[in-house]
Parts: sequence; structure tokens; C-alpha cells
Amino acid sequence: HANFRGEARKKDLQEIHQFVKQIPVFTQNLRSLTNHIHLAELIKKHTEQVAFREQWQTERSILEGETAYDVLEEWICSHEPIEKVLRGLCLQSLCGNGLKASRYDYLRQLIVQGYGYEYLLKLQDLERLGWVRRKDTFFDSQSSAFASLRKSLILIHAEVNTVEPDDIAYVSSGYAPLSVRLVQAAMQGWTKSRAEIWKDSLPGRCIDVEPTWPPQELSNLETTPTSSKLSLGEYAKKFTSSSSSGKNKKPTLIVFYIGGISYMEIAALRFLSKRPTFPYHIVMVTTQIINGNTMLQQTLEEKA
Repeated sequence: HANFRGEARKKDLQEIHQFVKQIPVFTQNLRSLTNHIHLAELIKKHTEQVAFREQWQTERSILEGETAYDVLEEWICSHEPIEKVLRGLCLQSLCGNGLKASRYDYLRQLIVQGYGYEYLLKLQDLERLGWVRRKDTFFDSQSSAFASLRKSLILIHAEVNTVEPDDIAYVSSGYAPLSVRLVQAAMQGWTKSRAEIWKDSLPGRCIDVEPTWPPQELSNLETTPTSSKLSLGEYAKKFTSSSSSGKNKKPTLIVFYIGGISYMEIAALRFLSKRPTFPYHIVMVTTQIINGNTMLQQTLEEKA
């Protein structure tokens, strides 16, 4: 555009015609830039609020292995939204291998007194789900299944590069979503050491199913993940080398989330899929999009 307006250069009809053809593109880019600026302003206005920063820092400290009993007590006494309180309570329990019995009893008493007796039943529902667990031990040990996963999968990456990001922790300023780290780990395969750690740290069974043709019964295909099979990364290389459509085309990896996926996980998977070094184009399939508050609300409503 600057070159076109330069008076020292004469323009012929072909150059003028080419410039006119680009005007719709300029207009679309300007409209897109304006929308992104407005969105950034709205997000910045929300994230700069004191309540948001306090909740973000509290949840981050819990993920890193610290306790936040005093903050939870302050939230209850200040009558913060109950979803915020229960979300912090569940996070502390899941990351800390349960809640110290004396602290949990006190916090439960405050919740019942401040929010109503119906929340005594809701806390019992959360206990049955395993989201809140009373820890009857003398020593308040912070060793937990999540602590093992945090270390083995490097879930906390505080020094992530924000200028030229190279890790999925970039999407949350330092925390890598667990489910997306598992996708990355599957690219490298299931080593014996990883299988041992995840066997004790992840809830439910960890199985490896290799599709066959013609289809077989699922029970005949279920096996425990081993290092003898090809990793997803090796499958991608095999596909690329044998594909006739060219080596630049990535195969598609479908990731299913049963129960719901969070916006953080969506952002991390999109970031991963766009990385030139990641061998797959990721397609996400889920039953719904959720966050901590909506997950609690739906769960407690179903239990009611």
C-alpha cells in the first residue's frame, strides 16, 4: 500500500487493477483485527479483577502442591459463590490426596452455617464421587497420585516461553492440562516406568486397543499398554512414508472426551495440532464443553 502511494513511482493499469483486487482482503483483515482487539480488551478487563487473580493464584498454588485451607475459610466467611468454594475444596482434595480431617470438619461446618444445611448432603455426594476425601492421618503428608503425575508428566512449566511458545503450558501461563500431556506421552509410547506410575496414579483401567479388520469383539482386543507395540508417533511416520498424498499432509488423530472438555484443553490441543513437530492433525469429539463451575452444578443437580 505504501509503495502504491509513492509519488516517485508511476503506476500502470495492471498495478492499479491488482491493488483494487486486494481491497476486500484489507477490509476483512481490518475487521478481524478490530474484533480481536475488542475481545482482548474484554478478556483483560476480566482477568485484571482482584477476585479473578486471587482465585487463579490459589488454584495454581494447589496444583503445585501447596495447601489453601486459610483461603478457603476466607472465601466461606466472605460468602463467595458456593461453586467457587466447592471447586477449591475439590481441587485441594484431589491434588493433596484428601483433606486433613480436622480442617475438613471445620470447613464443612462453616459451609453448612453459611450456605444452608442442604450443602451437607451435597458434600456427602462429593465424597461418594471421590472428589472430596477426608484424610484421617496424624501427619498431613502432601504426597499424592497427582503429585506423581505432576512430576512424571511435567504438568507445571513455570518458565514457558510466551514470545515463541513451544509447550502446551503456554495456554494457561504455566500449567499443562493432564489429558493433553497424556496425548503427548502416547506419541512416545508406553514405557515400563511410565506404565507403573500411571497404573497407581490414574483412576480406572489403562488399556490399549488396536483396531483390526474385520472388526472383533472389544474384549478380545483389550490389552495392557506395553512398549513392544508401535507408539502413535511411529504410526504417524509409517502413515506418512506410505501415503501417496505427499509427506506434508498429517494423519488425523481423533481425541474423545466423554463427559466434557474444558476450554483450556481445547486451546492446548489446538496449539499442539498446529505445531510443525507434532505428527497429527487433532480432531476433538466430546459430549459437551464444561468448566469447573458447570461440572459441579450439573453433578450436584443430578445427585439432588
